Order: sequence, then C-alpha cells, then structure tokens
Amino acid sequence: MALLRLGNRLWLNFCKSYQASVVSSLNQYGLKYDDIKVEDEDYQKALSRMSPEELQLRARRFKRAFDIDVKRKYLPEDLQKLQQPLEPYATKLIDDAKERRIEREILNTYN
Repeated sequence: MALLRLGNRLWLNFCKSYQASVVSSLNQYGLKYDDIKVEDEDYQKALSRMSPEELQLRARRFKRAFDIDVKRKYLPEDLQKLQQPLEPYATKLIDDAKERRIEREILNTYN
C-alpha cells in the first residue's frame, strides 16, 4: 500500500513537471495546447464548426509562432505571463465531432 502511494506521488510529480515544461514551451511561442494537436478528421470537422473569430485568433497565433521561430527569439516575458496555453478552445468541438463520427459508424454498420 505504501509503495502504491509512493508510486502515485512520483507519477503526479512527473506529470506536474511535464505539464509545466509544455506550458513553458507553448508560452515561448504564444500557442495554445489545442493548436498543437494532431489534425485528424475529427479535428478538421471541429475547425469547420468553429467561429470565424476563433479561427482568426488561431491563424494569428500560428503566424506569430512562425515569426518568432524564424527570428529565433521568444515571446517577451511580459506577454508570456498573459498567455493561457491550457485553456481549451477546440476540445469540446473535437469531442463532439468524434462522438458523431462514432455514432455514424455504429449506425452504418447495422444497415
């Protein structure tokens, strides 16, 4: 039992440090976590359902990240503090698209 608690504590510490590392990397380029997800069929469907304002913000984040990468300079520290990279904007839409796709596949298999 004590070994299990120790293992869980070590795992949680590893998870927290990894999450902090990801947040730091995303902040340097001004990106959000949803920006770097693999764009599969469900993600593409979610993008098509996204508001034009959110798509424009996403495009601007990509342009800024590309510009920062080309110049080999990171986003200034004061702007990095304003970033919220773990705030989801597409996760719910991706999950909805995935649920609809799975439901459609299930319904089509029984025809």
